[in-house]
Amino acid sequence: MKIAYLILAHKYPTQLLRLIQGLQTNKTSFFIHVDRKTEDAIYNQIVHQLQVIDNVKFINRNRCFWGHFNLVKATLEGIQSIISSGVDFDYAILLSGQDYLIKSTTYIEDFFSQNQGKQFLEFFPIASPNKWTNNRGHYQAFKRIYHWHFRFRNKHFYLPLKRNFPKGFEPYGGSQWWCLSRECLEYINTTVLQNPSLVDYFKYVLIPDEIFFQTLILNSPFKENVINDDLRYTDWENPNPNVPATLVKKDFEKLANSSKLFARKFDMNRDAEILELLDRKLL
Repeated sequence: MKIAYLILAHKYPTQLLRLIQGLQTNKTSFFIHVDRKTEDAIYNQIVHQLQVIDNVKFINRNRCFWGHFNLVKATLEGIQSIISSGVDFDYAILLSGQDYLIKSTTYIEDFFSQNQGKQFLEFFPIASPNKWTNNRGHYQAFKRIYHWHFRFRNKHFYLPLKRNFPKGFEPYGGSQWWCLSRECLEYINTTVLQNPSLVDYFKYVLIPDEIFFQTLILNSPFKENVINDDLRYTDWENPNPNVPATLVKKDFEKLANSSKLFARKFDMNRDAEILELLDRKLL
């Protein structure tokens, strides 16, 4: 089971290196996107630390702001890089630089071997009651996708005029993160290249990284093989200091008892001991 990891990073070079070393096997490859907003000193440290690892490739950098289409763009360019690289892979997994594995690499490989052909991501139809339905203001589910949203750098502009969603597609939402088969990744890449108007529509959607891939996949031939699970342990209930919570030493038992493969998010500057515990006792 060969796995290509697409990692979106913007800080913490040492933590990113640790993540890659933890995932490293002779069946893995890594495609790294470093936010163009990242300071040169941090970017140079990331490149310096990773350049000696043969199966690491850096992809074109985008300036990524929260809720901005460039997060989708960076991910799509990462997908295209994986496919065009000629790297042999069975699954692709999207991670952030602050994720970490909570199952061994052998367990992860066995899991995808046993579930080959299945796609893993969180999803829900926007038209049905969901966790965004009762959000306030322009964060309400329909307003996210059926009205106009513009961003200039980190400023958001909202225009409450109705838009017509791309014909033939039903909108879905969910978590940004996913684990997808090679066949599904190739389908996404082909569909995007053949439907530029679909991509353009999402440039004016609010937080499109939580809608774009769900919409493509749940309107595709892969729909029947999608498992509603992004395989991440994430704590949205206990802010530390915000949500999702930064996971620390006291969270170890929850992580140890989780059925998930990965967890987010971690911050070695706040608590490096949790990663030591995971390495020593789980991995």
